[in-house]
Amino acid sequence: MKKICCWLAILSLGAEVWAQTNPVASTSSTPQSDVGLHAGHAHYDGNARQVVYYDHVVVTNAQGRLSCERLTINLGDSHPTNAVAETNLDIIFVNNKGETNHLTCDKGIYDYSVVNAVTNETFTFSGHATNTMAQGWMSGEPLVWDNIKQTFNALDKVDVHFRTRPSSDKGTNNSPFNLLK
Repeated sequence: MKKICCWLAILSLGAEVWAQTNPVASTSSTPQSDVGLHAGHAHYDGNARQVVYYDHVVVTNAQGRLSCERLTINLGDSHPTNAVAETNLDIIFVNNKGETNHLTCDKGIYDYSVVNAVTNETFTFSGHATNTMAQGWMSGEPLVWDNIKQTFNALDKVDVHFRTRPSSDKGTNNSPFNLLK
């Protein structure tokens, strides 16, 4: 799984809220994209530096769509530090290969921190987490994407299914590893 583009869109929205409440502008070199957000209700707490959207939350951008019942974003000094999407989380996104992925779960957590000049950025999906992609589907409890290391882990209860391509090999000596091509 490559970048979770919809989550990044949410975080850019959080950054926009942050920028509107702080006199210092963000110096991000990432190009901005249009982000749409629809929710039944929203609450912003300037003291807690937190924004909460709830009641049929839908976030869209050019790369995909995220929907859930409640989205909470904690704003840091220059970057959102945490985002939690809860209840019926459904993410559809296009990866950098142009392939559509569909991730569903009960809860998704984005964590961002810089400790001793080391950046940590992870996405954790739990509660019946399943990611369906062109090559098949996988589930695990939880599914964790490390955006800095570009690694993906399914920590427990892993179930993976691949869709195989028809083999052009003739004969009976086909290797079972051809399934992974």
